[in-house]
Amino acid sequence: MANSRRDFALSAMTQKAFKADFFWPLVVLAIFALGLLVAMAFILVRQFDVSARDREQAVVQNGLIERTQEVGQMVAPQVEWDEAVRRLDNRLDPRWAYDNLSAYLDHVDGFDRVFVLDGRDRPRYASEGLQTVPADRYTAFAGAGQSLVARVRAAEAARESAKANFDRKSFSRPIQAATITSAGGGLGILTATLVQPDMGLAKPLGPRAAIVVTRMPIDRAFLGAFGERFLLTGFSLGPPSGKPSPDLAHITIRDDQGRALATLSWTPQDPGRALAQRVVTPILMVVSCLVLLALYLYRRSLRMAQGMIASEARAAHLAYHDSLTGLPNRVMFFDRLGAALDQMRRGGQQIAVHCIDLDRFKEVNDTFGHHVGDQLIREVAKRMAGQCRSSDTFARLSGDEFALVQLNATARSAAALAERLGKTMAQPIKLGSVRVFAGCSIGVSLVADAEIEPPEALRQADLALYRAKETAKGGYCFYEIEMDAAMRTRRLLETDLRDALARGDVQMVYQPQVNSRGVLSGVEALARWRHPERGDIPPSYFVSIAEECGLIVELGMFTLRRAFEDSRRWGRLKVGVNISANQLRMKDFAVRVAELVEELNVDPRQFELEITEGFLLGDDPETQDMLRQLRQMGFTLALDDFGTGYSSLSYLKRYPINRIKIDRSFIANLGMDTESEAVVGAIVKLARALKLSVIAEGVETADQLQRLTGAGCSEVQGFLFSRPVGAGEIDELYRSRSVALSQQSA
Repeated sequence: MANSRRDFALSAMTQKAFKADFFWPLVVLAIFALGLLVAMAFILVRQFDVSARDREQAVVQNGLIERTQEVGQMVAPQVEWDEAVRRLDNRLDPRWAYDNLSAYLDHVDGFDRVFVLDGRDRPRYASEGLQTVPADRYTAFAGAGQSLVARVRAAEAARESAKANFDRKSFSRPIQAATITSAGGGLGILTATLVQPDMGLAKPLGPRAAIVVTRMPIDRAFLGAFGERFLLTGFSLGPPSGKPSPDLAHITIRDDQGRALATLSWTPQDPGRALAQRVVTPILMVVSCLVLLALYLYRRSLRMAQGMIASEARAAHLAYHDSLTGLPNRVMFFDRLGAALDQMRRGGQQIAVHCIDLDRFKEVNDTFGHHVGDQLIREVAKRMAGQCRSSDTFARLSGDEFALVQLNATARSAAALAERLGKTMAQPIKLGSVRVFAGCSIGVSLVADAEIEPPEALRQADLALYRAKETAKGGYCFYEIEMDAAMRTRRLLETDLRDALARGDVQMVYQPQVNSRGVLSGVEALARWRHPERGDIPPSYFVSIAEECGLIVELGMFTLRRAFEDSRRWGRLKVGVNISANQLRMKDFAVRVAELVEELNVDPRQFELEITEGFLLGDDPETQDMLRQLRQMGFTLALDDFGTGYSSLSYLKRYPINRIKIDRSFIANLGMDTESEAVVGAIVKLARALKLSVIAEGVETADQLQRLTGAGCSEVQGFLFSRPVGAGEIDELYRSRSVALSQQSA
């Protein structure tokens, strides 16, 4: 009994000493560290919000300036055409002005004021909303409009004389000015646009043409649309001297003279505060963990055992599951596939192995970022798993590749499941504010031979997937024995292509590019490969082989070298060369091109490098720097197949592009549907607005040529003029400098 009391006393003393010497100091240290961490977090959150608000204010300020210029550009199409010169300058037609200016601009763009000034800047027509009013109503806007009109007149006087030399160069550019003003009651964007002809069929009567002055009110609708553009809310206007709430971000709106007109305020996003609100729960969890840690230190043996058990369970789970989706991983997939094959050997029914690959995952990743890509993978896993039975095994193998083991499968049930998966993935996927279409291709291997090994079953499904992506992207394809032979053929062609490049057996042909007068203006270099046994290999086929086996860079440099060599025979004739995205991603690509230029002694200004829109999706500093280096060397840059990818005005403004190539898919439908004609016209106008040249490829009929010429496209290429030909035939065309339609049709 005495020994027991002594042991109890010693135990109590040990516990007390442990608390005094170790436990409580550790608790105090943990609380101090937690307090310091929380204080630092809130300081960083505040600094983050301040920086974010400054960026928002800069974005809104620049956005308002850009929007002011855009409003001015809305008026230009209505006043820059021959009919406008006749009805507004030569002879004022109030009814025409009402229909084509007042009613149209009010209904389509939301303008509430329209004035027409004559060549002496006197108001001749006025409207407010949909009502015509006396022309002297312009007096309320004369003060604000005076500086705009003066700027327009100055630009008008600076161009070539309208009476002496009124050719296309005189009026190809809009002459306009815009500013923000509070004249006439309320805040609005005031614009002044010079009336000009478009085709030169009508001319102003005097040395100074009429001017159209318009106003778009900055009202609730304007602010709502402006906020949607920048994903901001709560926009409101206040007096210029007002002081908005500290919780609101704001900028001062000024006119072109620098006078403060109003204060524009909105609800800032404050990502730091939002983050802080989201981390309150994790912080509480951390505090709870620290408490648990203290208890763990106090009762370390029990907690250690529990921790070891939990760690083993987590390790076992991670060994067989994908960390992003929670689906079975490759290891579990092969285990389940092996078990299914064992069941078949014991007399079970056949199984189907599905290999699934997303069609547009790389585009989504490159366009919206990896965080959206991860969200997409999780949503795809959830959708497709919902289409599977509990007895099936649906796994993520890697990246955007999934696999499925379907038990007790028949050809019909396997096809039905593949169709369900395809239809599920054909539906749009909402990821926050982003809406994407992923789509998938599926390869199916119906396994009836129980002696097959799991890797071979998956390989067969993968071959079927490869065929599905080639022939029925967005669909499914069953494995067939012939696919092995096709893959072997493709691998043999890889070797033959490598040898052909080494021997220089890949040939170069050139397709002429001509202007609207039929004069040869350039050529596009194209690679052709005639296999000694298989004959001509389509470029789309051997280029895809080169991309797949890593030969695309070598093929691209071979093409560039041959084009440089042949170009020396044609003086300063422009030569276009296609450059792959893989080449442009090489860090030393510009250096290698410069060495090739020096070796062959060619002038880079003679060459146009054609790149695809997909390469610009990266939108990174390395991309911009590479293109800038090529431009500095003298090369011009063309955006190939424009309109078929993620066409963006921001790319055209940000990158040093010189020319747009209209894709042949739009040209093929000219004259058959109005949409293609409208798209082509819009592309040409866009190119003009950005001071870019434009060329159309795939022109095959005279009607297409006529429509392109009418739209303002001054250069074309296609079978109407010439198929791709050898350098010798280009020699003859260069000497004549023209390509006649009759020669090609003969």
